[in-house]
Amino acid sequence: MKKGDKILIVEDSLTQAMRLQYLLMENGYDVRVASDGVKGLAAAKVEKPTIIITDVMMPEMDGYELCSRIKQDETLKDIHVVLLTSLSDPRDVIKGLQCGADNFLTKPYDNEQLLRRVHHVLVNIAMRKDGNPQMSVEVFFGGQRHTLTSDRIQIIDLLLSTFELAVLQNTHLEKVSADYRNALEDVKRAETNLRTLMDMNGDAIVVVDGRQLVRYVNLAAEGIFGRKVDEILHKTFDFPMEIGLQEITIKGAGEQRLIAEMRVVNSKWDGEDVLLATIRDITETVILRERLRTESITDSLTGLYNRRGLMTLGENQLKLANRMKKQLVCLFVDLDGFKIINDMLGHEEGDKVLRDAAQILKQVFRETDLIARVGGDEFAVLALVSGTESSEELVARLQQNIARYNANGCRPYPLAMSIGTKFSDFEAPSSVPELMTGADKRMYEQKSGRKSLSQSIQ
Repeated sequence: MKKGDKILIVEDSLTQAMRLQYLLMENGYDVRVASDGVKGLAAAKVEKPTIIITDVMMPEMDGYELCSRIKQDETLKDIHVVLLTSLSDPRDVIKGLQCGADNFLTKPYDNEQLLRRVHHVLVNIAMRKDGNPQMSVEVFFGGQRHTLTSDRIQIIDLLLSTFELAVLQNTHLEKVSADYRNALEDVKRAETNLRTLMDMNGDAIVVVDGRQLVRYVNLAAEGIFGRKVDEILHKTFDFPMEIGLQEITIKGAGEQRLIAEMRVVNSKWDGEDVLLATIRDITETVILRERLRTESITDSLTGLYNRRGLMTLGENQLKLANRMKKQLVCLFVDLDGFKIINDMLGHEEGDKVLRDAAQILKQVFRETDLIARVGGDEFAVLALVSGTESSEELVARLQQNIARYNANGCRPYPLAMSIGTKFSDFEAPSSVPELMTGADKRMYEQKSGRKSLSQSIQ
């Protein structure tokens, strides 16, 4: 063997041909390329190569026919022909023997394997310059009879190359099998780790398919739903699944209720479109949120709404009145002489008066009405009224309760309130601040004509 040996590549794939040509030329071989069997045969006649490496599947003339033509030509038959084939069918070996092929090379091939095969071929060519006698044998294979006319060396070379390919493929399969086993172990470990993480997660994780059936649920769901995993799995999920974030209320034992935050996203499960929900217990958060909300709109001294609460809830009350075609009355109440009570009897006594005033207002108005302490000694009420009710009747009812309170002698001084009213008009809607301003104005008009509380105390 010597560098510079001529090699002819017959390959209809330009990419494969260029790759093989570059590999061989990089290793010192003189390489030419033909794009099919017809051109390959013509090229071999023009300049005889030492080796022809030919693909089997080609248009015009395939690799088997090219090899057969080469071996039938007295001037070309000593060219060593290597067939590129997948070698996926045992009959490929028979075809190779029939056409006189000298060697097989499987596709896709490894670069080192190909170079080793070319080196092997060239060494054997150098060793067998004297030639070998041919032999003829008939074989039955694949349901057919085949007559093979090949020299013994060619048969040995072909079968040895076939055996070598089988060994290489077996080695490759063993490596692939080992890699598969290792990958399978990795997958099992990853699955175990993932399952551990999902089961250790404090949030419930639920996978629901298109039929609303639960396909997977983790252990944390037991604590949130109050049921065992087996009682949830493969059952219809209790809540509608909508993409995004929502709050759900989960009924527990007795009157217990759990409020949860459910986040739903699209996902895949065994190749099927599913919905994946993570569910977190937020009961304490919601209770705290409601407490803070209540505290933000409530007067801590009297338990009534504060100004913010009246403004926030009053707008909804006003919209409801307009929608129902009803009037909403605003009462603005101011305690007479409250400053004197604070100055002469102290703030603690003043706080008692404010709480008593709040109780009187609660007794007069309904729970659905909005009663608020909007200033130091100022109160406001927003109430839905029937069409027959007048402001004088509301004020009279309130004054009756004040008189009843004073008659009981709860305090060593009488309690007095200045009251102003303002009705809404659904045909010309007003805002809550506008109603309060109107009622406040009328209250001061009344207050200016009332007897001072200081004279009663004195």
